[in-house]
Amino acid sequence: ADAPQVAPPIESDEELQKLYNWVDETPLSRPKRNISRDFADGVLFAEILNHHFPRLVEMHNYSAANSHTQKLYNWNTLNTKVLKKIGYTLHQQDIEDVAKAAPGAIERILNVLCDKVSQVQEGQLRYRAPAAPVVPRVATASEPPPPHAG
Repeated sequence: ADAPQVAPPIESDEELQKLYNWVDETPLSRPKRNISRDFADGVLFAEILNHHFPRLVEMHNYSAANSHTQKLYNWNTLNTKVLKKIGYTLHQQDIEDVAKAAPGAIERILNVLCDKVSQVQEGQLRYRAPAAPVVPRVATASEPPPPHAG
């Protein structure tokens, strides 16, 4: 596997705006006020991953954190348990920067994630999703009909 690279800087304001719009498409559990601080504990990042790769992220592993140690724990867990499966490993420097809410750090990481998501959507990147748990379906007379998808 390739050694992790530090996420590259974002080239233009236009690219940055596109990124913010992309982030805004994901329903997040708390409003974004200051993106560096809001994303520092990794929880919102996990939510974005969960939105695009539903079976990869176990949200109960990530709790809102104020302590630097807990933030690093969240990011390192995301790094080893989730990002690796989509072929992305965060550089330790990026993890440090994001956890301490360094300006511009989260944008750089989100930008790489955005690229990965579009590669998966376009079929250029395969990711290893764990198999969905197989639950044998046995319909019984008392069971209500399934809700209509729509």
